[in-house]
Amino acid sequence: MGLSFSCAPSLRQSSLNRHHFSGSSDIYCGNVESSETTLATTITSSQFSVRESIGSNCSPRPLPFPARQVLKWPELKVFSFKELKSVTRNFSSDRLLGEGGFGRVYKGWLDKNTLTPAKPGSGVVVAIKKLNPESLQGFREWQSEVNFLGTLSHPSLVKLLGYCWDEDEQLLVYEFMPKGSLENHLFRRNLEPLSWNTRIKTVIGAARGLGFLHTSKKQVIYRDFKTSNILLDSNYNAKLADFGLAKLGPSEGQSHVTTRVMGTYGYAAPEYMATGHLYLKSDVYGFGVVLLEILTGMRALDTRRPTGQQNLVEWTKPCLASKKKFKTIMDGKIEGQYSPKAALQAAQLALKCLDHDPNQRPSMEEVVEGLEAIENIHSR
Repeated sequence: MGLSFSCAPSLRQSSLNRHHFSGSSDIYCGNVESSETTLATTITSSQFSVRESIGSNCSPRPLPFPARQVLKWPELKVFSFKELKSVTRNFSSDRLLGEGGFGRVYKGWLDKNTLTPAKPGSGVVVAIKKLNPESLQGFREWQSEVNFLGTLSHPSLVKLLGYCWDEDEQLLVYEFMPKGSLENHLFRRNLEPLSWNTRIKTVIGAARGLGFLHTSKKQVIYRDFKTSNILLDSNYNAKLADFGLAKLGPSEGQSHVTTRVMGTYGYAAPEYMATGHLYLKSDVYGFGVVLLEILTGMRALDTRRPTGQQNLVEWTKPCLASKKKFKTIMDGKIEGQYSPKAALQAAQLALKCLDHDPNQRPSMEEVVEGLEAIENIHSR
């Protein structure tokens, strides 16, 4: 642990933040405290050297957005740095929600109609992410957030309200997600365990968000699906956050994009890790890992577990298809809240998502259908 990896050893490698590289998405949501160390290693590479290719031809593909530029999107407000200094009381510590490799995130209030600074407790609450100028990966991911979320809108995606680019200062302004990240609710000991019904509700919301990306006109590959990137609103509706690693999908007639490997160990699909081939269904693998975490209440990677059990997928995969064995890996905190039929179907769906062959994995539309059927199975 503590190392970062790239498919191109000659490139300068970014340092690894032991929590989440480029900043954890849960730092721009509510109730954020210093969380336990995340034991999933993160893979990064230099942000200005990325060359991509499509399909098996491996011909160079231009980057999806102009280097060092942000496209103008009418849906997004362009904030001045002065406005955001006012909203955060000059980025004071009492407004700080959290921080990560990307930078710091602050809480503020804006007028609901004009999105101008408002008094605390009035207007709408927002989260303001301020880029760390020393972040090697930061500008590229900041640019990706603006350019993807400037065109994408869905109830299961965190809403980007606007941004600021003032000389050396880059900031993002998001809707505030008061319940924090799914990661915190699953793994933080001081939070009330999520019920079975709430877990299914949140994973359906996240699945819908991923399905929307895959079926959008641009066929967006999210590339870093994990519990820390799933944020919850006041009613536990799940929304995907942190589009810094999102990629445009393959062109028509092509099966995949080939690029340097970036993401998080434990969630990244095996074909992507091995070859750099990135499919839409590489996201489905990551979804399967998250579904497995939701069912078991255990992290994807955890070196504190006994040898042979540290990788959750490798350890539990043989149990997922067995009516008897799968019960042994279910989270004890939700025992008695679900029907065995619903739990078994969820385990079998996770197994399909985790298929080694991306072509054998279900589409996210099929995953949503399966989860909705599971949700309709009455608890015992």
